[in-house]
Amino acid sequence: MYADMKSLLAKLDAHAGELIEFTPSDTRVAAAVLLFRAILADGRVRDVEMKRYREILQDHMDVEPDELRLFEDAVRKQSDSETSLLPHTMLASKMPLKTKREILQFMKEISVSDNELHEFEINLVTRNAKMLGLPIDEGEF
Repeated sequence: MYADMKSLLAKLDAHAGELIEFTPSDTRVAAAVLLFRAILADGRVRDVEMKRYREILQDHMDVEPDELRLFEDAVRKQSDSETSLLPHTMLASKMPLKTKREILQFMKEISVSDNELHEFEINLVTRNAKMLGLPIDEGEF
């Protein structure tokens, strides 16, 4: 038991100086920025939207619970620093078709998670669908 604990502490100490970093070229960050902008589109950030967003990050984007806060901070920083979603959409447009469809579906889910659908949310999803080369009908919401 003592040897196991000592081994664990040694492993933790060996990685103590490592930082988790998320860069703009990380496809998860690009996709998450698009999703986060769906939350911001109507001008209000609601708890239910943030809950769904976090579920998507953890369940579909491989963001571990212990790195969620750091990942969210990186996404917010990217979202705040860019007035245009073009860099993120361009990166997402290079993803496989299945992934692009999932991003769009998640944007829709976040948009309606608060049981309200704002015109800005519809416009954001529709515009991103076009930029990702995906067909969308506003009646799909």
